[in-house]
Amino acid sequence: MKDKIFIIEYAKGTDKGFDGFRPDSKPILSEIRKVTDREREIVFYRPNKKYELLDYLKENAFAVISRINPGNLKEVDEYFQFLKALANSGVEVHTHPDVMINLDFKDILAKLKGSSLGDDDTYFYHTYTDFVSKFPADLDKYGIRVLKTNYGSTGEGVYLVSKKEDGSIFTVEAVNNEKFYYDDINEFLHKFEINFEDDDENAAYFQGKAGFVGCRYLERISEGEIRVLLVNDKAISVVHKKPQEGEFSATLFSGAKYKYESPEDPKWKEVMKVTKKGLKDLRPYLSGQNYPLLWTMDYILDYNEDGTDKYVLSEINCSCVGITTELQYAKEVAKVFKKAKK
Repeated sequence: MKDKIFIIEYAKGTDKGFDGFRPDSKPILSEIRKVTDREREIVFYRPNKKYELLDYLKENAFAVISRINPGNLKEVDEYFQFLKALANSGVEVHTHPDVMINLDFKDILAKLKGSSLGDDDTYFYHTYTDFVSKFPADLDKYGIRVLKTNYGSTGEGVYLVSKKEDGSIFTVEAVNNEKFYYDDINEFLHKFEINFEDDDENAAYFQGKAGFVGCRYLERISEGEIRVLLVNDKAISVVHKKPQEGEFSATLFSGAKYKYESPEDPKWKEVMKVTKKGLKDLRPYLSGQNYPLLWTMDYILDYNEDGTDKYVLSEINCSCVGITTELQYAKEVAKVFKKAKK
């Protein structure tokens, strides 16, 4: 009988505790135990054993919770197809791969142009040819741009690119604050070509996903990013991510400090209004599925024309958001399954 709730992990990666599991996996299952009498289990996805695991889950799973950072997988497209096959067999999949492919990539920022969440000066450079033809003019317009690889996490593949008065180009990579200098735009374009990859013609999910998204550089990143942590369509926390002095990345890997606060706090009233309205803008990208199980909407502050604060969406994370340092939120994740008692 299909009555178990599973967490799927990957055997490798830097996100493991001393016991080989993600530190937030067991707490999530423990909280689920308190709200449902279904059995629970953690399994490991191994690419060379995926068909055996697929059969096992089809036979036993009521629902699965994917807790794999796709960045740890070489064949991410195959894993998404694996989750899709589970969903097609009637298993609840959290989060559904159709949702992850739409929301967890940076190109969603370009797709949202014209909506309450979008910034009109955002562009997706899908190919290197597109990048060469358009990026120089985008850089000239502002003198400084942020480039984000379409799929990445922890600041990897994010570059701050600026053009100096003498025409030279200066770049900083977010993940390690590494700096590079180029004599002119042509040298930069030539050296940056290696960062572009071709689409895999055999990919089912990842067609059209290679490339970089170009965004405005917002100086108020020095004040930190504002992260809204959600379970489905409910905000459960607001996280103030303050970068280290002199850095433009607000990730833990770059030394940023995180402060978790209640979304009911009056000072977050405006960002909650933006988020609530933004949920409606995101619905067309859910492919008929629910909002992600555990996910974030990240904002950087800017100014409106009247000088008031403006929250600009900088990214969405929904493939494997960690709550290791704030395990109390496992209770909120478990509530999703409360209605699913046998």
